[in-house]
Amino acid sequence: MKINYKIKYAFVGALMGIALLQGCKIEGEDLHLNPIPQPDFEAVDLGEGKVRLINTTGTPSIAQWTVASSGQKFSGDTVEANLIFAGNYDVELSIVAQGGMSSVTKAVSISENDPQACSDDRALGFIAGCDTKTWKLNPEAGAFKVGPGPGNGEWWASGAGDIQGRSCEFNDEFTFSFNAEGTFDYDNKGDFFADGYLGNQTAGCEPATNLTGEQKLWDSGTFSFVVTEGTGVNKLGQLRLVGKGAHIGVKKAHNGGETPTGPVNDYVLYDILSMEKNVEGKGYDLLTIGVNIGGDGWWSFTLRSY
Repeated sequence: MKINYKIKYAFVGALMGIALLQGCKIEGEDLHLNPIPQPDFEAVDLGEGKVRLINTTGTPSIAQWTVASSGQKFSGDTVEANLIFAGNYDVELSIVAQGGMSSVTKAVSISENDPQACSDDRALGFIAGCDTKTWKLNPEAGAFKVGPGPGNGEWWASGAGDIQGRSCEFNDEFTFSFNAEGTFDYDNKGDFFADGYLGNQTAGCEPATNLTGEQKLWDSGTFSFVVTEGTGVNKLGQLRLVGKGAHIGVKKAHNGGETPTGPVNDYVLYDILSMEKNVEGKGYDLLTIGVNIGGDGWWSFTLRSY
């Protein structure tokens, strides 16, 4: 019988390794793993749209919170969140402890609205008013900008001639309603600027019926929105449009990139870059928002209230 000595010696070596492992013992070390943590928390209704969230997990842990409807995130064992409207909200607590990671989601109840939320000194009130508020792209040069940084138009910016050349963009209406649902209505007035990638891919205005396939999701529609305060690059807040196809300004621009074939996410998150009330006493407001398309690239849009 022919013996394969390579296999024989490998087998003997493996047996010797097992014997050595069984005979070894690390002195002075506890290799016991802690059990997986069981997260829990309490919610204290503070009135006026606010809630205090308290991590009550029985083991030391690092706590992260997420409000499902708005995407708001918080860190810390005790945090306060302004959810603005009365109602029930799903809140997730995620923790990291010695035993690993775990999470729990609970419904949190808010008893009353924040009475100051529709003030125009607040981001939500400025954008939606106390009932509804409608915006259009500001009919001046620079309403569209793209460049390295928020509000920067180094790569391209719309000029005065684009107000007529892109009239089918400047007539679009964006209406925000001050309600718990955060209703957002987009009306393109039956046309759009093809910009070389929409509809028949011309360099002019086309009828809305030319939007087909995934691009059809960029047509007029009703979506929802959420405004958070104190966040974003300028700490003025952020505007999240929720629903596939919801957008303001250049349709292909989204968080992390540009996609001309149709929307890729179920939302677009814009940073609020500036809010100007009653500009030069003319009775209208200006709102500038921006979306980071990746790296230092930003699209920025300036809207005027009507």
